[in-house]
Amino acid sequence: MIPSTLARNTVSYLIVLSITTLLISEANASYALQEWNMETRLNLPLWLGVWLLGVLLPANLASVFFVKNHVAARWVLGGFVCSHLWLTIVEVTGAFSVQGGLVSLGHIIFWSPAIYALYRYRSEIKLPSAYGIWACVMLFVYGVSMIFDIRDATIWINAQFA
Repeated sequence: MIPSTLARNTVSYLIVLSITTLLISEANASYALQEWNMETRLNLPLWLGVWLLGVLLPANLASVFFVKNHVAARWVLGGFVCSHLWLTIVEVTGAFSVQGGLVSLGHIIFWSPAIYALYRYRSEIKLPSAYGIWACVMLFVYGVSMIFDIRDATIWINAQFA
């Protein structure tokens, strides 16, 4: 179980981080309506590239170390794989133009069950175990990612109905 002071501190930290992130997010710059192709990915701001390749990718892939003994890790890995498979299918079939907001929508759809699983099996999160640290990192990573994903998915959905 996560100690209550850790939970309070984590929530407080996420709130402050969220507000700060929104304030400094390049004057509301959004990739929601930009094509999410290799050119876009190669020209991302440094901070976003570091976040995607240096934090998000390793945190999700680290779930493979915990899938044998932890249900939540299976959901994290499954959500990560499904979000990439889904985009590959969308791109190959041409069902939609792959834009940043569509990527964000996939994160919301496929990562939400993992967020719920981390919450549902929170009694398994024991600090300072490796799994406990990883689970806390994943909750932080999902929290930060969802700030941008919800914004970009909303922009993308609104553009589809405009």
